[in-house]
Amino acid sequence: MLTTYYYIDLYNKQTQNHPESEREYFMRMAREMEEMRIAEKRAARKQLLASLFSTIAKSFKAKRTPNLESLYGQ
Repeated sequence: MLTTYYYIDLYNKQTQNHPESEREYFMRMAREMEEMRIAEKRAARKQLLASLFSTIAKSFKAKRTPNLESLYGQ
């Protein structure tokens, strides 16, 4: 009989009813705060780039190009 062990499933089953220790709680909070700070930096950078591109796009104002007849004076 072939038996396959999924180690992640076994680990999750063992720790399902295990309460979180104080150290695990603080490590999880620190990890979540780090992820939040990274997400905020990413959002600020994204907003900065979007505003930069919009100001650059506004600075390039395109005029209507005249047709060939008006270019040649006809």
